[in-house]
Amino acid sequence: MAPTDDSPTLRRRIDEFIRFRQEFLSGDEKGESQIFLDRLFQAFGHPGVVEAGATLEHRLKKKDDKGTSFADLLWPGRCLIEMKRSGVDLLQHYRQAFDYWIRAVPDRPRYVVLCNFDEFWIYDFNVQLDEPMDRVSLDKLSQKWDALAFLLPQEQKPSFGNDLVAVTREAAAQVTSVFRTLRDRSIERVQAQRFVLQSVMAMFAQDIGLLPGHTFSQAVEDSIEGASSYDLIFGLFREMNTRGTTPAGRFKGTPYFNGGLFSDISGFDLERDELIRLHKACQTDWSAVRPEIFGTLFETSMDLDERHAYGAHFTSQADISMVVSPIIVDPWRAKIDQANTISELERLLGELANFKVLDPACGSGNFLYVAYREVRRLERDIYQKLAERRRSASSEQGVISFVPTANFYGIDNNEFAVEIAKVTMMLAKKLSSVELHDDQPVLPLENLDHNIVAADALFTEWPKADVIVGNPPYMGRRRMPKELGSDYCQRLAERYPNVRGVSDFVTYWFPLAHENLAVGGRAGFVATNSIRDNQSRIASLDYVVDHDGHIFDAVSSKDWSGDADVDVSIVNWSKGVDVSPKVLWLNNGELRLTTDYISSSLSTEVDARKAKPLACNRRPPVCFQGQTPGISSGYLLERARRREILGKEPSSAQFIHPFLGGRQLLHGDAINRWVVDVPDDDFIRLETLHPRLSEHLKKNVLPRRQELLEDEERKNQESALGNPKFRPVTQHRLFMNRWWQLWRRRGEMLESISKLSRYLATSRHMTENRSAVFAFVDSRVHPGDAMTVFALEDEFSFGVLSSSVHQAWLRARCSHIRSDPRYTSTTVWDSFPWPQAASQGHANTVAEVGAQILRMREELLGRGVSLAKQYNTLNVPGKNKLRDLHAQLDEAVLSAYGFAESDDLVAQLLALNLDLEASPARHKGPGASGYEITKMTDFCIAPPIG
Repeated sequence: MAPTDDSPTLRRRIDEFIRFRQEFLSGDEKGESQIFLDRLFQAFGHPGVVEAGATLEHRLKKKDDKGTSFADLLWPGRCLIEMKRSGVDLLQHYRQAFDYWIRAVPDRPRYVVLCNFDEFWIYDFNVQLDEPMDRVSLDKLSQKWDALAFLLPQEQKPSFGNDLVAVTREAAAQVTSVFRTLRDRSIERVQAQRFVLQSVMAMFAQDIGLLPGHTFSQAVEDSIEGASSYDLIFGLFREMNTRGTTPAGRFKGTPYFNGGLFSDISGFDLERDELIRLHKACQTDWSAVRPEIFGTLFETSMDLDERHAYGAHFTSQADISMVVSPIIVDPWRAKIDQANTISELERLLGELANFKVLDPACGSGNFLYVAYREVRRLERDIYQKLAERRRSASSEQGVISFVPTANFYGIDNNEFAVEIAKVTMMLAKKLSSVELHDDQPVLPLENLDHNIVAADALFTEWPKADVIVGNPPYMGRRRMPKELGSDYCQRLAERYPNVRGVSDFVTYWFPLAHENLAVGGRAGFVATNSIRDNQSRIASLDYVVDHDGHIFDAVSSKDWSGDADVDVSIVNWSKGVDVSPKVLWLNNGELRLTTDYISSSLSTEVDARKAKPLACNRRPPVCFQGQTPGISSGYLLERARRREILGKEPSSAQFIHPFLGGRQLLHGDAINRWVVDVPDDDFIRLETLHPRLSEHLKKNVLPRRQELLEDEERKNQESALGNPKFRPVTQHRLFMNRWWQLWRRRGEMLESISKLSRYLATSRHMTENRSAVFAFVDSRVHPGDAMTVFALEDEFSFGVLSSSVHQAWLRARCSHIRSDPRYTSTTVWDSFPWPQAASQGHANTVAEVGAQILRMREELLGRGVSLAKQYNTLNVPGKNKLRDLHAQLDEAVLSAYGFAESDDLVAQLLALNLDLEASPARHKGPGASGYEITKMTDFCIAPPIG
């Protein structure tokens, strides 16, 4: 039972942990982090970090795959913890934590914790990026432990004190209610929207220190008491639009805001109910409201039908970062890392000051906000590196200038969205200044009326920019005439004749963005995943690739983070200059595959040869080749000869075993051969205890062994005559020491399957038209070398190996005889990654469907229908219960892996393989180990009776 919030045991353990840190740890990152983390896990009820299932110093591939980073702790699915030395400002390491989280796949953890021994910053990047969900100081941990409740043995939902997304949604709902009441009493829509935005700006301004005191709140309160809202509230707005600082009167000290927002102040009297709603909104701490998701206000203030017509939708901060990072952050960080001299760094500052960003479907400015904040952080990094160089050069630091918001451009066809975007960028400037602790002057606000404009991007000239980002509107082609009007669609057809068929509305933005890029420019869009297919692909990504575009970072398909039930693709590309390495994110963005090429269908020409052997698949050994007699005529006995030997020497039965080959397994032939398998390595024992069997081997095996030895020695002599350095071949000479044994006895295999009642097997040789068929075989039956054998006896293992997932890997990695595939353990099995995140429920479902398939096959075998005949029917059209069951099995196994059906299976498996090879400590190996699964069926190919 997990501790609860009133558990004295939990609090006592946490208090002991706090005392330990204060008494014994100095806060050294390198020397004490692991001790600290182990004690932290013990405080939350675990024996230790490793016992909980977490990994210390977890290896993560660097973004360029050239080297390895180490996360201090990774607990798959739960949390990633990154430690810093005591006293360090954790804000400086936010980007590192986010990068680690992005690359911690598969099983990306839900939570990320930055810790400097004295404070915990806890992030949920799926909810909010820049700000942690909570900050907990070490000395308050026993009271606020529930912020780390996900560390408990039985995971609990954490309770956070800094959920700014929730704050923002509530604030947006409050302000929207004011807008609704204004509309209900026939205040013009545009006038009501502008008033709401002016009020929002005023509430932000007073809470972030741009307005003196609580000027706006007081004006609202006095209006509720009977004063004129027209005089007070709109009077404040007029002062905010007056140059200079208000010298006297009620609004003394009010600075000039400018920015265009207050250029049109159309006043009216507010009714009491509206004032009360506005006063409630004033109680929100607006400094905690997130401007980058302030589009919620935009969305909720529109009618449903209008929102649909505009294709309005909103993207999470994490998805925005999947564009902003590769398009803006990564290339600039590479430049900063490479710049080492003062002149190089000063040149970068000049380039960054002129760096321009465009979002041609900007909505409420989310992408522009995130892009601006990231560019300002890059600017800070350059200044910090420059300061270090200047100190070493004994040089004075020059005057600091800052990247202007005027470098950021947006286009949108909704005027209200444009006004919100302007406000969002105005606030971005102030909030980034606060975050970075610089003295950037914020007022008067930059006027962005010429930067962020209300226009139709498909019929408007785009401003020049270095990069283009965004989330263009989506709308199915067939809905466009109804939603946009036939006239508009006709104009589109005339303007863009190359966009044909059933292309989604979103596709128009791709060729336009590409045309507006300069050589070396980059662009990144979030779009519906229809851009990967058919006419939509031809109009969008095919155009990009065919015109010197290079897709270098893409999410093939993922659930969209917004409210609409759609799947999206995220595509980042460059123009004229290739970018390597390329990264394709698969399986809902949870698998990372590095590749040399990403096609316009957001797939890759997967080279499965890049897969690596996985240690867990090799030890303990599970997959084997069957026995190779070497001289079949001597070791393999027909029924009559076996009876003859046993009739005279019953004790030899221990060395004579039923023998099964791949053909027999598939075609249902009765077992009619037995193999002589003698484990003894001293012939005298066999000769004295089993003379009849010994005589058989001397007569039928020894002469052929001697012939092979003589042939080997003759070839050695001939080769030595012409080559003094020739090294003789001695395999047959050495084998004469045990000539009575099988050429390849496979003792390790026999030992493994002897512990089981049955084992899995398949014919090593397949046909082009039939997949590998797996079957259970009684462990008393010895398999021949035409069989691949697995020391597994449960239905979960049968299900995974019989699924399309394993079949896809088999086809990609197998060897061939002519055109027929061949199952090879060293290429197929050793590299095959088993499901890593499958729950007990997943495993049960796979096993249950597998058992159904086995029962059906048993019934048909009982009627004389061989496995080959059963599976050949899958190539014939028509209803087929076996086909239906395998479809259910495929669905269950895909779910166990968490793989996306729409992504290439081999690509997903390769990505999983490479990730597991890089992090072997957490690799879940083959079979049902770790699951409570018992055998559900008993059927297996059994030896004959008698």
